[in-house]
Amino acid sequence: MDALQCYQTLGLDESASLKEIKQAYRQLSLKYHPDRNKEREADKKFKEITDAYQFLKQEQKRSNATHGDAATAHADFWNYYDKEASDDFRFNHKANFEEFARNFGANFNEPQTHNIEKPISHKMTHVLLYGGLGAIALWIIISEIFK
Repeated sequence: MDALQCYQTLGLDESASLKEIKQAYRQLSLKYHPDRNKEREADKKFKEITDAYQFLKQEQKRSNATHGDAATAHADFWNYYDKEASDDFRFNHKANFEEFARNFGANFNEPQTHNIEKPISHKMTHVLLYGGLGAIALWIIISEIFK
């Protein structure tokens, strides 16, 4: 069964959209369904309509798949936008950092020490913890006295 026969079986022209194909299939399948139509040829016609619809549906999926898969579309997208980006901006990072260092006084050649984690002072942790608990306890006691 070829596409032209399928379109003729469903009563459509070759330029029909998937929505029109689906609508024609639903109408004809209801009309020729063996449970609704008791004619002898209804069963044969119903199978023919179903086969035509399945064939055209698969053809539509194949035509959509030939437009490319997701990976190809993704690569095409980035190839297009990479051409528009300025090469100086994207690849000349050294020049960009030198300008940053000149404007803000940053020196990237020196080791950075401000991000190094400082050792934990257990004395300070205890002072803060117990000092805070003591202040809360004192607040509760004073508020109870002056009620």
